[in-house]
Amino acid sequence: MTFLKTHWGKLLLAVLAAALAGGFYVYKRKAKDSAKPEDDATVASVSRGALEIRFTETGEIAAKNSVDVASKVSGRVIKLSVQEGSKVLSGQELAVIQPGRSETEKYLPSPVLAPIAGIVMRYVKETSGGSSTTSDLAKIGDYVTGLFDSTNPTYLLTVADLRELIVRMRISEMDVLKLKEKMPVTVSVDALPGSTVAAHVSLISPQAERDSSGLKVFRVEVSLDKPDARLKPGMTARVDALLEKKDSVVKMPLAALFEEAGETFAYVQGLLKKSRKTSVRVGLRTELEVEVAEGLQEGEKVLLEKPKDADLDKDAEVGKKGRRLLRRAGAG
Repeated sequence: MTFLKTHWGKLLLAVLAAALAGGFYVYKRKAKDSAKPEDDATVASVSRGALEIRFTETGEIAAKNSVDVASKVSGRVIKLSVQEGSKVLSGQELAVIQPGRSETEKYLPSPVLAPIAGIVMRYVKETSGGSSTTSDLAKIGDYVTGLFDSTNPTYLLTVADLRELIVRMRISEMDVLKLKEKMPVTVSVDALPGSTVAAHVSLISPQAERDSSGLKVFRVEVSLDKPDARLKPGMTARVDALLEKKDSVVKMPLAALFEEAGETFAYVQGLLKKSRKTSVRVGLRTELEVEVAEGLQEGEKVLLEKPKDADLDKDAEVGKKGRRLLRRAGAG
Protein backbone atom coordinates (compact mmCIF):
# COMPACT_ATOMS: atom_id res chain seq x y z
CA MET A 1 0.00 0.00 0.00
CA THR A 2 2.88 2.38 0.80
CA PHE A 3 4.39 1.66 -2.63
CA LEU A 4 1.12 2.49 -4.39
CA LYS A 5 0.70 5.71 -2.46
CA THR A 6 4.28 6.72 -3.22
CA HIS A 7 4.23 5.90 -6.93
CA TRP A 8 0.54 6.53 -7.71
CA GLY A 9 1.25 9.65 -9.74
CA LYS A 10 3.89 7.89 -11.86
CA LEU A 11 1.55 4.93 -12.53
CA LEU A 12 -1.23 7.28 -13.61
CA LEU A 13 1.12 9.12 -15.96
CA ALA A 14 2.24 5.80 -17.47
CA VAL A 15 -1.35 4.68 -18.11
CA LEU A 16 -2.28 8.00 -19.63
CA ALA A 17 0.82 7.96 -21.82
CA ALA A 18 -0.11 4.51 -23.12
CA ALA A 19 -3.64 5.70 -23.91
CA LEU A 20 -2.20 8.73 -25.67
CA ALA A 21 0.09 6.54 -27.74
CA GLY A 22 -2.82 4.29 -28.67
CA GLY A 23 -4.90 7.25 -29.73
CA PHE A 24 -2.06 8.58 -31.87
CA TYR A 25 -1.70 5.18 -33.55
CA VAL A 26 -5.41 5.08 -34.29
CA TYR A 27 -5.22 8.59 -35.68
CA LYS A 28 -2.42 7.58 -38.05
CA ARG A 29 -4.36 4.51 -39.20
CA LYS A 30 -7.45 6.60 -39.85
CA ALA A 31 -5.47 9.16 -41.79
CA LYS A 32 -3.88 6.45 -43.89
CA ASP A 33 -7.15 4.62 -44.61
CA SER A 34 -9.02 7.86 -45.28
CA ALA A 35 -6.51 8.72 -47.95
CA LYS A 36 -7.80 5.79 -49.99
CA PRO A 37 -10.65 6.93 -52.28
CA GLU A 38 -14.03 5.29 -51.79
CA ASP A 39 -15.36 3.21 -54.66
CA ASP A 40 -17.89 5.24 -56.68
CA ALA A 41 -20.24 2.25 -56.54
CA THR A 42 -20.53 2.69 -52.76
CA VAL A 43 -21.30 6.42 -52.89
CA ALA A 44 -24.67 8.03 -53.64
CA SER A 45 -26.04 11.56 -53.73
CA VAL A 46 -28.66 13.03 -51.45
CA SER A 47 -31.37 14.23 -53.83
CA ARG A 48 -34.80 15.84 -53.87
CA GLY A 49 -37.88 14.20 -55.33
CA ALA A 50 -41.07 12.24 -54.68
CA LEU A 51 -41.44 9.17 -52.48
CA GLU A 52 -44.28 6.66 -52.80
CA ILE A 53 -45.37 3.66 -50.78
CA ARG A 54 -47.42 1.27 -52.91
CA PHE A 55 -49.31 -1.96 -52.36
CA THR A 56 -48.92 -4.56 -55.11
CA GLU A 57 -50.36 -8.08 -55.11
CA THR A 58 -51.54 -10.62 -57.65
CA GLY A 59 -54.90 -12.36 -57.82
CA GLU A 60 -57.27 -13.98 -60.27
CA ILE A 61 -60.12 -12.56 -62.32
CA ALA A 62 -63.49 -14.11 -61.45
CA ALA A 63 -67.20 -13.43 -61.89
CA LYS A 64 -68.75 -11.70 -58.91
CA ASN A 65 -71.91 -13.81 -59.27
CA SER A 66 -71.65 -17.45 -60.29
CA VAL A 67 -73.52 -20.63 -59.38
CA ASP A 68 -72.20 -24.18 -59.44
CA VAL A 69 -74.97 -26.37 -60.90
CA ALA A 70 -75.83 -29.90 -59.73
CA SER A 71 -78.86 -32.13 -60.27
CA LYS A 72 -81.36 -32.53 -57.45
CA VAL A 73 -81.55 -36.28 -58.03
CA SER A 74 -78.94 -38.94 -58.71
CA GLY A 75 -78.93 -40.62 -62.10
CA ARG A 76 -77.42 -40.59 -65.58
CA VAL A 77 -77.15 -37.66 -67.93
CA ILE A 78 -79.36 -38.41 -70.94
CA LYS A 79 -79.34 -34.95 -72.47
CA LEU A 80 -76.94 -32.00 -72.40
CA SER A 81 -78.53 -28.88 -73.83
CA VAL A 82 -75.53 -26.50 -73.63
CA GLN A 83 -71.77 -26.41 -74.12
CA GLU A 84 -68.96 -24.40 -72.60
CA GLY A 85 -69.41 -20.72 -73.45
CA SER A 86 -73.16 -20.93 -74.12
CA LYS A 87 -75.25 -17.94 -73.06
CA VAL A 88 -78.25 -18.99 -71.01
CA LEU A 89 -81.22 -17.32 -69.37
CA SER A 90 -82.46 -17.94 -65.88
CA GLY A 91 -84.70 -21.05 -65.92
CA GLN A 92 -83.33 -22.35 -69.24
CA GLU A 93 -82.77 -26.12 -69.53
CA LEU A 94 -79.14 -27.15 -69.15
CA ALA A 95 -79.38 -30.95 -68.95
CA VAL A 96 -81.75 -33.83 -68.27
CA ILE A 97 -81.08 -36.56 -65.70
CA GLN A 98 -82.63 -40.05 -65.75
CA PRO A 99 -82.97 -40.99 -62.06
CA GLY A 100 -81.82 -44.41 -60.91
CA ARG A 101 -78.87 -46.59 -61.85
CA SER A 102 -80.51 -48.72 -64.53
CA GLU A 103 -83.16 -48.53 -67.23
CA THR A 104 -85.40 -50.87 -65.23
CA GLU A 105 -86.01 -48.09 -62.73
CA LYS A 106 -88.79 -46.22 -64.47
CA TYR A 107 -88.55 -42.74 -62.99
CA LEU A 108 -89.55 -39.59 -64.80
CA PRO A 109 -86.58 -37.66 -66.26
CA SER A 110 -85.50 -34.65 -64.17
CA PRO A 111 -84.44 -31.44 -65.95
CA VAL A 112 -81.60 -29.28 -64.65
CA LEU A 113 -82.35 -25.57 -65.08
CA ALA A 114 -80.11 -22.51 -65.07
CA PRO A 115 -80.34 -20.74 -61.68
CA ILE A 116 -79.21 -17.38 -63.15
CA ALA A 117 -78.56 -15.82 -66.54
CA GLY A 118 -74.97 -15.98 -67.67
CA ILE A 119 -72.29 -17.97 -69.45
CA VAL A 120 -71.76 -21.73 -69.10
CA MET A 121 -68.33 -22.54 -67.69
CA ARG A 122 -66.50 -25.55 -66.30
CA TYR A 123 -66.82 -26.21 -62.59
CA VAL A 124 -63.77 -25.17 -60.55
CA LYS A 125 -63.32 -26.78 -57.15
CA GLU A 126 -61.34 -24.73 -54.65
CA THR A 127 -59.48 -26.31 -51.75
CA SER A 128 -58.87 -24.80 -48.31
CA GLY A 129 -55.18 -24.36 -49.16
CA GLY A 130 -55.93 -21.98 -52.03
CA SER A 131 -55.32 -24.37 -54.94
CA SER A 132 -58.07 -25.44 -57.36
CA THR A 133 -59.01 -28.14 -59.84
CA THR A 134 -61.16 -27.69 -62.96
CA SER A 135 -63.62 -30.36 -64.06
CA ASP A 136 -64.90 -30.97 -67.58
CA LEU A 137 -68.58 -30.42 -68.31
CA ALA A 138 -70.77 -33.44 -67.67
CA LYS A 139 -71.20 -35.78 -70.64
CA ILE A 140 -74.14 -37.89 -71.80
CA GLY A 141 -74.00 -41.20 -69.99
CA ASP A 142 -72.21 -39.87 -66.91
CA TYR A 143 -73.64 -40.94 -63.56
CA VAL A 144 -74.07 -37.98 -61.21
CA THR A 145 -74.86 -37.76 -57.51
CA GLY A 146 -77.74 -35.43 -56.69
CA LEU A 147 -78.21 -32.81 -54.01
CA PHE A 148 -80.97 -34.86 -52.36
CA ASP A 149 -78.68 -37.86 -51.92
CA SER A 150 -75.33 -36.43 -50.84
CA THR A 151 -73.64 -33.49 -49.18
CA ASN A 152 -70.96 -33.85 -51.84
CA PRO A 153 -72.93 -33.83 -55.11
CA THR A 154 -71.56 -33.99 -58.64
CA TYR A 155 -71.45 -30.52 -60.19
CA LEU A 156 -72.23 -30.59 -63.89
CA LEU A 157 -71.08 -27.05 -64.73
CA THR A 158 -71.04 -23.43 -63.56
CA VAL A 159 -73.15 -20.51 -64.77
CA ALA A 160 -71.35 -17.16 -64.34
CA ASP A 161 -72.65 -13.62 -64.82
CA LEU A 162 -69.70 -11.89 -66.48
CA ARG A 163 -71.26 -8.44 -66.37
CA GLU A 164 -69.56 -7.87 -63.00
CA LEU A 165 -65.98 -9.05 -62.56
CA ILE A 166 -63.79 -9.10 -59.47
CA VAL A 167 -60.21 -9.97 -58.55
CA ARG A 168 -59.88 -12.55 -55.80
CA MET A 169 -56.75 -12.42 -53.68
CA ARG A 170 -55.33 -13.99 -50.55
CA ILE A 171 -53.36 -11.40 -48.58
CA SER A 172 -50.90 -12.06 -45.75
CA GLU A 173 -51.74 -10.87 -42.26
CA MET A 174 -48.82 -8.40 -42.52
CA ASP A 175 -50.28 -6.66 -45.59
CA VAL A 176 -54.04 -6.90 -45.05
CA LEU A 177 -54.02 -3.96 -42.61
CA LYS A 178 -52.77 -1.72 -45.44
CA LEU A 179 -56.11 -2.12 -47.22
CA LYS A 180 -59.50 -0.61 -46.52
CA GLU A 181 -62.87 -1.26 -48.12
CA LYS A 182 -63.71 1.18 -50.94
CA MET A 183 -59.98 1.99 -51.35
CA PRO A 184 -59.31 2.87 -55.02
CA VAL A 185 -56.89 0.56 -56.85
CA THR A 186 -55.89 -0.24 -60.41
CA VAL A 187 -55.95 -3.67 -62.06
CA SER A 188 -53.72 -4.85 -64.89
CA VAL A 189 -53.22 -8.18 -66.64
CA ASP A 190 -50.21 -9.53 -68.52
CA ALA A 191 -52.37 -10.19 -71.58
CA LEU A 192 -53.00 -6.43 -71.94
CA PRO A 193 -49.62 -4.72 -71.39
CA GLY A 194 -49.83 -1.01 -70.65
CA SER A 195 -53.58 -1.14 -69.96
CA THR A 196 -55.09 -0.62 -66.51
CA VAL A 197 -58.65 -0.80 -65.18
CA ALA A 198 -60.02 1.29 -62.32
CA ALA A 199 -61.32 -0.73 -59.38
CA HIS A 200 -61.86 -0.64 -55.61
CA VAL A 201 -61.56 -2.95 -52.63
CA SER A 202 -65.02 -4.43 -52.07
CA LEU A 203 -64.44 -7.17 -49.49
CA ILE A 204 -61.89 -7.91 -46.76
CA SER A 205 -62.58 -11.13 -44.89
CA PRO A 206 -62.75 -10.65 -41.10
CA GLN A 207 -61.27 -14.09 -40.51
CA ALA A 208 -57.92 -15.60 -41.46
CA GLU A 209 -57.41 -18.97 -43.12
CA ARG A 210 -54.30 -20.98 -43.94
CA ASP A 211 -52.89 -21.32 -47.43
CA SER A 212 -51.12 -24.34 -48.90
CA SER A 213 -47.90 -23.32 -47.11
CA GLY A 214 -49.62 -23.09 -43.73
CA LEU A 215 -49.38 -19.28 -43.60
CA LYS A 216 -52.32 -17.20 -42.39
CA VAL A 217 -54.01 -15.21 -45.16
CA PHE A 218 -57.18 -13.17 -45.61
CA ARG A 219 -59.54 -13.32 -48.58
CA VAL A 220 -59.82 -9.97 -50.35
CA GLU A 221 -61.99 -9.04 -53.32
CA VAL A 222 -61.49 -6.10 -55.67
CA SER A 223 -64.43 -5.04 -57.86
CA LEU A 224 -63.91 -3.45 -61.29
CA ASP A 225 -65.60 -0.07 -61.59
CA LYS A 226 -66.63 -0.72 -65.22
CA PRO A 227 -67.02 -4.00 -67.16
CA ASP A 228 -64.27 -4.83 -69.62
CA ALA A 229 -65.04 -7.56 -72.16
CA ARG A 230 -61.33 -8.20 -72.68
CA LEU A 231 -60.95 -9.61 -69.17
CA LYS A 232 -61.72 -13.29 -68.70
CA PRO A 233 -62.23 -15.40 -65.56
CA GLY A 234 -59.03 -17.18 -64.59
CA MET A 235 -56.67 -14.47 -65.86
CA THR A 236 -53.87 -13.49 -63.48
CA ALA A 237 -54.37 -9.88 -62.39
CA ARG A 238 -52.04 -7.45 -60.66
CA VAL A 239 -53.61 -5.07 -58.14
CA ASP A 240 -51.79 -1.82 -57.37
CA ALA A 241 -52.67 0.90 -54.85
CA LEU A 242 -50.97 4.11 -53.76
CA LEU A 243 -50.80 4.08 -49.95
CA GLU A 244 -48.78 7.24 -49.26
CA LYS A 245 -46.92 9.85 -51.29
CA LYS A 246 -44.71 12.86 -50.54
CA ASP A 247 -43.53 15.31 -53.19
CA SER A 248 -40.23 17.22 -53.25
CA VAL A 249 -38.57 15.72 -50.18
CA VAL A 250 -34.87 15.31 -49.43
CA LYS A 251 -34.08 11.62 -49.82
CA MET A 252 -31.25 9.11 -50.08
CA PRO A 253 -30.90 5.39 -50.75
CA LEU A 254 -32.10 3.25 -47.86
CA ALA A 255 -28.74 1.46 -47.99
CA ALA A 256 -27.07 4.69 -46.80
CA LEU A 257 -29.03 4.67 -43.53
CA PHE A 258 -27.40 3.02 -40.53
CA GLU A 259 -28.96 2.32 -37.15
CA GLU A 260 -27.16 1.52 -33.92
CA ALA A 261 -28.23 1.70 -30.28
CA GLY A 262 -31.38 3.63 -31.21
CA GLU A 263 -29.45 6.21 -33.27
CA THR A 264 -29.94 6.71 -37.01
CA PHE A 265 -27.01 8.13 -38.94
CA ALA A 266 -25.24 8.28 -42.30
CA TYR A 267 -21.62 8.52 -43.37
CA VAL A 268 -21.10 11.69 -45.39
CA GLN A 269 -18.21 11.96 -47.82
CA GLY A 270 -16.32 15.24 -47.37
CA LEU A 271 -13.17 16.82 -48.76
CA LEU A 272 -10.47 14.43 -49.99
CA LYS A 273 -13.18 11.77 -49.84
CA LYS A 274 -12.91 11.50 -46.06
CA SER A 275 -16.12 10.38 -44.36
CA ARG A 276 -17.81 11.67 -41.26
CA LYS A 277 -20.63 10.16 -39.23
CA THR A 278 -23.73 12.38 -39.22
CA SER A 279 -26.92 11.85 -37.19
CA VAL A 280 -30.09 12.08 -39.26
CA ARG A 281 -33.83 12.13 -38.62
CA VAL A 282 -35.78 10.17 -41.21
CA GLY A 283 -39.38 10.12 -42.36
CA LEU A 284 -41.12 8.10 -45.04
CA ARG A 285 -39.40 4.87 -46.07
CA THR A 286 -39.87 2.80 -49.19
CA GLU A 287 -38.18 -0.45 -50.14
CA LEU A 288 -35.31 1.47 -51.78
CA GLU A 289 -35.27 5.05 -50.47
CA VAL A 290 -35.81 7.02 -47.27
CA GLU A 291 -36.82 10.61 -46.56
CA VAL A 292 -34.21 12.70 -44.69
CA ALA A 293 -36.07 15.17 -42.48
CA GLU A 294 -32.95 16.56 -40.74
CA GLY A 295 -29.20 16.12 -40.86
CA LEU A 296 -28.36 16.15 -44.58
CA GLN A 297 -28.67 18.55 -47.47
CA GLU A 298 -29.43 17.99 -51.12
CA GLY A 299 -26.27 17.29 -53.10
CA GLU A 300 -24.21 15.77 -50.29
CA LYS A 301 -22.52 12.43 -50.92
CA VAL A 302 -23.27 9.48 -48.61
CA LEU A 303 -21.67 6.07 -48.33
CA LEU A 304 -23.72 2.95 -49.02
CA GLU A 305 -21.35 0.82 -46.96
CA LYS A 306 -19.86 1.31 -43.52
CA PRO A 307 -16.37 2.81 -43.95
CA LYS A 308 -13.42 0.69 -42.91
CA ASP A 309 -12.32 3.13 -40.19
CA ALA A 310 -15.78 3.45 -38.61
CA ASP A 311 -14.99 0.89 -35.91
CA LEU A 312 -11.92 2.90 -34.88
CA ASP A 313 -13.92 5.95 -33.81
CA LYS A 314 -14.39 4.66 -30.28
CA ASP A 315 -10.67 3.91 -29.95
CA ALA A 316 -9.81 7.37 -31.22
CA GLU A 317 -12.17 8.87 -28.66
CA VAL A 318 -10.34 6.97 -25.92
CA GLY A 319 -7.10 8.50 -27.16
CA LYS A 320 -8.59 12.00 -26.96
CA LYS A 321 -9.77 11.41 -23.40
CA GLY A 322 -6.32 10.08 -22.51
CA ARG A 323 -4.62 13.23 -23.74
CA ARG A 324 -7.00 15.39 -21.73
CA LEU A 325 -6.34 13.41 -18.57
CA LEU A 326 -2.60 13.54 -19.20
CA ARG A 327 -2.69 17.31 -19.47
CA ARG A 328 -4.69 17.52 -16.25
CA ALA A 329 -2.28 15.23 -14.41
CA GLY A 330 0.71 17.23 -15.64
CA ALA A 331 -0.93 20.44 -14.53
CA GLY A 332 -1.53 18.92 -11.10
